[in-house]
Amino acid sequence: MSVVATAAAAIGASEAGLRLILGQLLGYPLLLFYRQKIASQQATVQHLYFFLTGLLAGWWVIGGDVKHSLYAIMTTYMILVVAGGTFTSVVVSFVFNFGYLLVGYYFTESEGYDICWTMPHCVLSLRLIGLTFDCYDGERGKRDGAETLSKDQQKSAIEETPSLLEMLSHCFFIGGYFVGPQIQMKKFREFVSPTYQESLPGSPLPYGFKRLGLGLCYMVVHVVGSMYLPADWPASDSFYNSWLLTKMVFLPIWCRFILAKYIFAWLIAEGVCVISGLSFNGVKEGGFIDWKGCANVKVGRLESSTKFGHVIESFNINTNNWVAVYVYKRLKFMGSRTISQVTTLIFLAVWHGLHSGYYLTFFNEFLTVKVEREFLAIWSRSAKVEKWLEDPQIVLACKILGWCWVFFILPHCFISFALLTYNKILPAYFSTYFFMYVLFFTWPLWKGAVKDFLGGPKKEKEEKRPPGSSNMEKIEETVEESGDIPIKEDIQEKEDTHEKEEDIHEKNENISMEFDLIKGHEIDPELEKDLTEDAESKEDKKDV
Repeated sequence: MSVVATAAAAIGASEAGLRLILGQLLGYPLLLFYRQKIASQQATVQHLYFFLTGLLAGWWVIGGDVKHSLYAIMTTYMILVVAGGTFTSVVVSFVFNFGYLLVGYYFTESEGYDICWTMPHCVLSLRLIGLTFDCYDGERGKRDGAETLSKDQQKSAIEETPSLLEMLSHCFFIGGYFVGPQIQMKKFREFVSPTYQESLPGSPLPYGFKRLGLGLCYMVVHVVGSMYLPADWPASDSFYNSWLLTKMVFLPIWCRFILAKYIFAWLIAEGVCVISGLSFNGVKEGGFIDWKGCANVKVGRLESSTKFGHVIESFNINTNNWVAVYVYKRLKFMGSRTISQVTTLIFLAVWHGLHSGYYLTFFNEFLTVKVEREFLAIWSRSAKVEKWLEDPQIVLACKILGWCWVFFILPHCFISFALLTYNKILPAYFSTYFFMYVLFFTWPLWKGAVKDFLGGPKKEKEEKRPPGSSNMEKIEETVEESGDIPIKEDIQEKEDTHEKEEDIHEKNENISMEFDLIKGHEIDPELEKDLTEDAESKEDKKDV
């Protein structure tokens, strides 16, 4: 038995899981050495360093199956060499890379979570598909002019097909190989410039090690918590035989222990990217240096969420952005926002894997957010509520109730993702008497009573107020004044014409993309907008 296997058995973890963690942690000494000795070298030397170190780390974690990454990279390179930045190369690359991943799922998936070559490959498949899109955009911009590209496409388009060494370096970069984040080739090329490190306005090391420390804290929470409430607890006899009240109390705690696994993995990977300098995202107002360019989770927002919209926008945000740029916004030719949303949902559902639990999780999330938004629409238009919110104590009570709503309902959405297979999922939900589904499917029956109690909509003259004066915004403004994370959201009017739908589809600032809690499921954006840059900047300063 190897040293890693012995250590894994001692702490009650799998050898594959421990190897993944150690492989990701290996990025810290490798990137510190890079900053000292390699960063000032020519780009070719840097590419060789990232390729070889990432390849060796991958081989140590997943063994000889790292060959699948090499096959995919070299095949995509050949597609670009033969077809160039054309629509043909995009289609062929998409079919090959996505198909390769699905075949891998078919042959490797078991009834639980599998830490094998498909884990980094799901990240790699998106990276290679995105690269072919970038080459296509670059060729299109060179031929038709940069003004024909959207703002997102202009940021990522590359006019020259990358070399094989560039692609190997880009894909095997240890900060993003195992669990992400997605890194665009254009940004990566800037990063390997010999003068890039000198151009940074400060040292990324303090913030990078903060992310590492926070990630390790979440790892401890997951390991210790799983000793008492393991991932399959809702499928155990202990769960079935517990009182309903006991289940309702401990399910939220169990859910936090499980989510901690994803948070610490993303934080550790983010810390590697921060230390390298790759995550530099500009200098914000007041001289604040933003190192969150590779962030995949907003910890402060996630832990203080008072509605499911907050959870979605703070979890797996890097992947969410990839799906928005490379899938959803490129489907405007279909002429319907609804069709684009459904197509994006199908893509993401399949990308997750073949287990039924993934698809039920998407449905749970959609159902939860739909009911939540309908309630908030009633709440925000109520004159009675507006009067209530003049009292700071009621504002605080609303915030606490919102946090409890997320804390106690989220685990019911998450059961299907944790258990994966229907033979485990159905007994678990049956044991809770399908509490969540009873709550949501009966919502149309008591929705009218809620409207009557809250007093209905305000008069038209009262509704014509300047932006920032709605009830929900008043809650958030009061929260902001008291030092909590600020949220600013408006209710968008539905677009009645096809032309307006296309404008919303094209313009980044008019789209609110909300995605799956794990990998990016898009939710209907009609009732919410993205956070303003000012809110993001303030949150960045408050996030640990």
